[in-house]
Amino acid sequence: MRPWEDAPQTYPEVIAAAFVAAAVAASCAAPRQELVTPASCEFAVYNLTPHALEIRMRVRRLSTTPIGALNPGEVLTDAVPCDRGTVWIVGIPIPSQVGARVSFSSVQGHVDLIEGQRVQIALQWP
Repeated sequence: MRPWEDAPQTYPEVIAAAFVAAAVAASCAAPRQELVTPASCEFAVYNLTPHALEIRMRVRRLSTTPIGALNPGEVLTDAVPCDRGTVWIVGIPIPSQVGARVSFSSVQGHVDLIEGQRVQIALQWP
């Protein structure tokens, strides 16, 4: 005789009771929480310097993340979660990165984020 042949037979009442118990347990479980994405705040960066700039956004106290490059007179738009509160932008002259002379090493600015509005940051020298 095989081991599975010794198993007791299941009855329809037992199966029905198991389904009812599973349904009750599912209805008592905590409701699922929906994922909530934080609101995004847009900002625009204007390059008012005479040089092309590599645009970097300050992420942590001592680090920045590149978000683009701007020629003089151009604008770059981006968005971050509004809960950051403030966005810091640094513009590094691209000519200085290849050894050309420039009149400044970097320009920077910051702005407080406002939900539902695009805020502006103008990078200029001096």
